[in-house]
Amino acid sequence: MHPNEIKDESEIDSLIQDLRHGTPEVRTRAAISLGEIKDPRAVEALVQALTYANPDVRERAAEALGEIGDARAVEPLINALLDKEWYVRLCSAESLGEIGDMRALGPLIEDLRDENKAVREKAAKSLGEICGLGDACTINEVQQLVERLKDESKGVRWRAAEALGKIGEPAVDSLIQALGDEDPDIRIRAAKTLGAIKDPRAVDPLTVALKDKDPDVRYAVDKALESIKRR
Repeated sequence: MHPNEIKDESEIDSLIQDLRHGTPEVRTRAAISLGEIKDPRAVEALVQALTYANPDVRERAAEALGEIGDARAVEPLINALLDKEWYVRLCSAESLGEIGDMRALGPLIEDLRDENKAVREKAAKSLGEICGLGDACTINEVQQLVERLKDESKGVRWRAAEALGKIGEPAVDSLIQALGDEDPDIRIRAAKTLGAIKDPRAVDPLTVALKDKDPDVRYAVDKALESIKRR
């Protein structure tokens, strides 16, 4: 074995011991370091740290598990979406998006209704990352994201639209329906997202939407049509 490998293994073992037996401050620093190293040998200890009393340790453990990207962390991170601290829930949602496992789709959909807007925003972002990997999303995920286009938080609305854009073709029908929503902001975001997806099926509905009573909607629709025509 190469001397550097021995040193690395010893360092990781030492950090794992710090994570398991140190003070909250030591545990927090150990979790951060283990995430930076990205060695899968740390997964078990970091999963255990998701249950520790100190919320800062739980937060950094969730973050580190996303950086390592090991599928063994998916179920524990899903459980951590129910953590009482919003920032632990946020990091867990983010890490699930980084790992990209379909098992997280349902729990992340639930997170779209979290009381904290930052958590809802991160859940929408992670859904887009997972769904953008292929045909992972069903009509349920798409419709739930379309519903978030009405969220009171601008950041959540933006992330939901971004996620729908990543989903692409499977989201087109729901976005076309959203062009008829009573809220002009929803119609604007639907038009912009359709323009980003560039699916020809949206041309006729967008053409009809050029007659929208709201000038901002008409502008967004016109730009979307231009984008699709440049496809």
